[in-house]
Amino acid sequence: MKNILSGIKAKQVLVAISIAVASTGNALAFSETEFKTAFKQLVATPYVSQEQYAANAVSAWLNQDYINSLGQAEIDAARNASEAAATSFNQLLKQEPGNPLLLSYAGAATAKSSLAKIAKGEKTTALEDGTAMLEQALQLAGSNKDMHGSVPVALEVRFVAANTFLAVPTVMNRNQQGQQLLKDVLNDQQFAQASVNFRGAVWMRAASLAAEQHRNEEARKYLNEVLKSNAPQSATAAQLLQSLS
Repeated sequence: MKNILSGIKAKQVLVAISIAVASTGNALAFSETEFKTAFKQLVATPYVSQEQYAANAVSAWLNQDYINSLGQAEIDAARNASEAAATSFNQLLKQEPGNPLLLSYAGAATAKSSLAKIAKGEKTTALEDGTAMLEQALQLAGSNKDMHGSVPVALEVRFVAANTFLAVPTVMNRNQQGQQLLKDVLNDQQFAQASVNFRGAVWMRAASLAAEQHRNEEARKYLNEVLKSNAPQSATAAQLLQSLS
């Protein structure tokens, strides 16, 4: 189960973004093409811990190992992509500064760009700036009635914030808020009418969180919802469900 959870956790920061790409239409003012470009930069970025980054760099330097050197190059490219995503979403936000959806993704991308920072101060600044943007997005989305494709903007913003708050370092003290936001999305009356892609992403995040906290029955419940709905995440849900047996 640990390996499966690790694979899920590696993508947990913005698993919600898959719903944006799947959206068939956009009633909002911003360019969906530019949004998807920024999205691709973001989801193509694998999670790489600072420890792994350092270990790969040292190994490549000491051993002059070609394979490890390639691995380091991939890590560097991933970190560059993380910063590029933050830049792209923030540029979109400048075109429509009051848009809570863009603000939430810009905040999440900014927080994630901390992975590309080496200096501790820069990492902290990126995390603080990103989470502050997410707080503002949550406030703006409170009364928002817009739709992003077939997903209410208010729900998508809360889910992006939940994913980010659950993923940032514990020193940021955002975990409890992230868990509550995830519950709020699941319990919202609009959730049942949202696209199956979105519901699948939410159920998967709830299942992985429950499994991490050893609440296996609850995890199974969410995974079975994914399977019953034939959501795009069904294959991964079946794999995780098997590991919980």
